[in-house]
Amino acid sequence: MQGLKTAAIMVALLTTMLLFSTKSEAQAVKLDPQSIIKQEVDETVTLVRIGQSSNERYIAAMLLCDITYGDASKLVDDESLRSIIALLDNSDDAVRYWVALCLGNFGPRAKPAVPKLLSILDQTDCVKAALTAASAIRVALKKIGADVPPSKCEWRRKVQ
Repeated sequence: MQGLKTAAIMVALLTTMLLFSTKSEAQAVKLDPQSIIKQEVDETVTLVRIGQSSNERYIAAMLLCDITYGDASKLVDDESLRSIIALLDNSDDAVRYWVALCLGNFGPRAKPAVPKLLSILDQTDCVKAALTAASAIRVALKKIGADVPPSKCEWRRKVQ
C-alpha cells in the first residue's frame, strides 16, 4: 500500500514537473538557459517548501539535486542559491539529506551554507539510522571545500 502511495506521489510530481517543463520549453525561444534553470530551480524549491507530505517534499528535494547537477549549477543565480540554502531549515531529515547533496553540486559557491550544514551535522551525526543527513553533509562539505569535522560518535568510530 505504501509503495502504491509513493508511486502515485511520484507520478503526480513528475506530471507537475512535465507541465512546468512544457511551459519552459514554450518559453525557451524567449529565455536563455540561465532563465530556464532559474525557473526550474525556483519552482522546485517551492515544491520542497509546500509539499503536502514528507514524501512530496523529499521527492522534490531529490529533483532539485538532479536539476542542479553538473554544469547546470553554474547557471543558478545567487538568489536561487540562497533559496536552496534556506531549505536546510526544514526539519525533515530526508529533505535535508537531498538539499545537502544539492549544495555540494555548487562547490565553493555554497560556502554560505557551511554554518547551517555544520549545525545540522552536530544534531544528526550520532543518530543511529541507515541514512541520515549527516552522510550527505559530509559529502557536501568536502565538495564545498570546507573542513569536515570527525565524527564524535563512539559507535561510528568502531564502524569506520
